[in-house]
Amino acid sequence: MTHTQQAIDASEVSDLIAEALGATGILPPMARLEELDRLLRVEIARLVQVATRQADAIPLRSREWYALVQAAERAADVTQYQLGAAPLAGAIHIGELARRVCELHDTVKAGET
Repeated sequence: MTHTQQAIDASEVSDLIAEALGATGILPPMARLEELDRLLRVEIARLVQVATRQADAIPLRSREWYALVQAAERAADVTQYQLGAAPLAGAIHIGELARRVCELHDTVKAGET
């Protein structure tokens, strides 16, 4: 059985994302997104420091070292981007910051054991 992938017009992507997000609720107002952006960035900065300290204390290039370094790098990378001006773009950005906080938290926690 072959599967033919249907091309999606770039102008439709925003509508598709909006519809998908609408299925789970209403987008937060920009003021709340700005607050979440600030708080998540602070937490990322804190967790990156913890991950870096843990990575420095374990054998170089071990599995745990790579996990810590990669999680810290991915989180630092996402903080290079600014919050979008539109609520949809802002919500997507906040979601990515939150995913990086969760990844860092889990990686740091695993490194403590």
